[in-house]
Amino acid sequence: MASEFLPDDTGSTKRPDVISVLGLLTFINTGIFILVYLFGVFGMLAVQEMPADEFGQLMHDAAGKYMPEEQMFMVDEIARVIHASGFALMIIYLLRTIARLIGAIGMWRGKKNGFYLYAGAQLIGLFAPHIFLPWSLLGVFGPLMTVAITATYGSQLKRLS
Repeated sequence: MASEFLPDDTGSTKRPDVISVLGLLTFINTGIFILVYLFGVFGMLAVQEMPADEFGQLMHDAAGKYMPEEQMFMVDEIARVIHASGFALMIIYLLRTIARLIGAIGMWRGKKNGFYLYAGAQLIGLFAPHIFLPWSLLGVFGPLMTVAITATYGSQLKRLS
């Protein structure tokens, strides 16, 4: 399928450089993370087969080598969440990443609906995991990067058909 971009100020219908650069980075990122989340799905199936206290102890022992004792309560909390909801989290992350990829492909081809799919996946992907995860794990850098990249893609909406 050919690219269909609206003309810019000079009349060029060439793919905008912003979409070219961000598109390549998005394709690399989503390709890697689709594999990571696929492995994660199968890993979480295995984790769910373990008794919760055994998995918690494994995480506690592993993290205890690297974390100060006063922060170990976080490991215990995260271990409980991963054991109970890790599979669902991996599915959410996998579906979000696939939707981002499809949206990026749409933008790569010059389609405005690709942006809307990408932006929707990013927005839902920020908040949907917190159905299971505590809000304290939301962080700042991830959401800021998500908004910045989505806004940068959005700056090219006038060129998408």
